Amino acid sequence: MATTAAVPDERRETVAAVRLLATEVGPRDEAMGLLLGRFAEAVEERRPDEAKAYAAVLEPRVIAESLLGGTSGIWSVFEVARNVVIFLPIAVTWYGLATASAGYAELLTKDPSLAGLPFLLLWQESFRGAGSVISFSTLATIDASLIGLLIALSLALNAHSEVRDTRLRSRILLRESEIRGLVGHALSLASTSDLDAVESGAVLDQMIAEERRIYERAREGEQQLFQLEAAVGELRQAAMELTRAAGALNARIDLPSSHERPPSTAAGRTGQDPR
Repeated sequence: MATTAAVPDERRETVAAVRLLATEVGPRDEAMGLLLGRFAEAVEERRPDEAKAYAAVLEPRVIAESLLGGTSGIWSVFEVARNVVIFLPIAVTWYGLATASAGYAELLTKDPSLAGLPFLLLWQESFRGAGSVISFSTLATIDASLIGLLIALSLALNAHSEVRDTRLRSRILLRESEIRGLVGHALSLASTSDLDAVESGAVLDQMIAEERRIYERAREGEQQLFQLEAAVGELRQAAMELTRAAGALNARIDLPSSHERPPSTAAGRTGQDPR
């Protein structure tokens, strides 16, 4: 317990700490910064009733969130990119189908005898230069790449969000505990005779219980973080397997080339008997 001679020095140090906190909070929450400044003034001038009124209005949780909250700009860009990429595979696929339909119609207009050939074969050959057509294999590769990019962005954003939220909650709880302790200590220094022994004991018991709750929540957050890291590893492995499967699917799209023709069509063009 501080002696009577040490109380003024301790009060000055505590008031300086409260004013420093007000300076940090002010740019993010002007109203809360103003309240902290007035609270520090009331403590410094030993106005216990006014100090109690300001302490009742102060919200340590809000102050801690305003100090530690916020989202990184690069992750906001990633989130916007993920939301846009979601629709790109659909748009690219329908664009490819539209150009393929137009090219198929143009090709049959020029050479109706090609109607017997498979549509996918002609598409893979870009309908022999009819129109601006993306080949089937190229379109499939573009779609697979976009889907892979979407999976990678989703995994990165979810992992960052879970890890950041767990760590941020722990930091906010610890910062909130520090602010509560500072406000309670400053309030006790506003007047040495304002709080009797019973009230002081109740405040200390409340602070101890709050500290215990915060450390328990922080321990739970660490356990959730370890579980999340294991889940992220499994998701990364699944994404790698999906990428390999997409590559194998693209490799199996091996359609006949343009020089291969059905025997009947080649015979009909040369005018020779296929026998």
